[in-house]
Amino acid sequence: MPSEKPRVQIRFEEDDFRFLEKWANSEFIPVTQLCRSIILKAVARKREEEENKEAK
Repeated sequence: MPSEKPRVQIRFEEDDFRFLEKWANSEFIPVTQLCRSIILKAVARKREEEENKEAK
């Protein structure tokens, strides 16, 4: 059953994608999982910044 979660499509420059492939291979995960992990960490950091701003 297909997921109903929102999707995003990204295009990379060839050299950036090759770098991501090497990084993902070193982590034993697919590039898509690496990108998801990077994005989720960035989102968590940004949320924390926003919450800290609001708390002041």
